[in-house]
Amino acid sequence: MVEGLRTSRPLIKFRRVLPIAALLFVTASTYRYYHPPPHLVTSPGGRSFVLAGNRARPMIVATAINLPAGIIAIPLELAVLGPEGEHKPHFEAFRVVEFSLLGMIFWFYAGRYFDDLIAWRNVRSGSRWRLTDCLVAAVIAAETTFLTVVLSFQPHWSVPEFWLFSCTIGWGLLGYSAFIFRVFQLRSYPRRDAPPGRVS
Repeated sequence: MVEGLRTSRPLIKFRRVLPIAALLFVTASTYRYYHPPPHLVTSPGGRSFVLAGNRARPMIVATAINLPAGIIAIPLELAVLGPEGEHKPHFEAFRVVEFSLLGMIFWFYAGRYFDDLIAWRNVRSGSRWRLTDCLVAAVIAAETTFLTVVLSFQPHWSVPEFWLFSCTIGWGLLGYSAFIFRVFQLRSYPRRDAPPGRVS
């Protein structure tokens, strides 16, 4: 076996951990939003009521955390719910589930990028290159670049815009670094016509 190919196996498989972690984060955020700690407020008329606080809605959290999934989720929403889908009562639940499940695909590729990067650093040689990883990284980079430009022209910032912009920057850095890594990885990937021996 050529040195550098599947010779370094990290203890943690990020491709398995990150999708589950993202799903659990959205689930915990949804639970906290609908089950907030009691915050009792008494009105001047003597009536008491509970405030939910200033937390971001689960739909915003799910969209921001799984941002690249929008390239699949938005057309799916239009196909299933129609152009007026956001006015339907179950739209928020649909978006939370939709982005959470589709986002696991992109978190898997993000995790595989970290796994391959760790293997690359350990063996100082080429790890396994896949075309799909390169394409997904390019899609994430392009999508986040577009969203960064759009959000930069927002006149006012609120909690949803803050979540979306912060996660756009994070996903953008991840997408660009993954794409650059895949390009360098392809250049050092062993060719079939290469002579046997160590690949540097």
